[in-house]
Amino acid sequence: MKPCKHLDYEREYIDCEIRDLKPDYPDVRYWLRLNPPYAAAPTKVQFCKLRGRINSIFDCYQKGPFFCYEPSSEKT
Repeated sequence: MKPCKHLDYEREYIDCEIRDLKPDYPDVRYWLRLNPPYAAAPTKVQFCKLRGRINSIFDCYQKGPFFCYEPSSEKT
């Protein structure tokens, strides 16, 4: 699986920290929202430089629901 090149892991997001899915998916990173704004708010999200917050982990690690997916040049 290759992350989309538009995923943002460089900026600071309020009450969020980067996590990974080791050992099952060692190359997958996501943001954990520590204080979601309401009880049912997604807590495991991605942030995209094009679309903003993505309320899932894997949608931007494979060609699928978003037309803007472009694999990064990172080796995974």
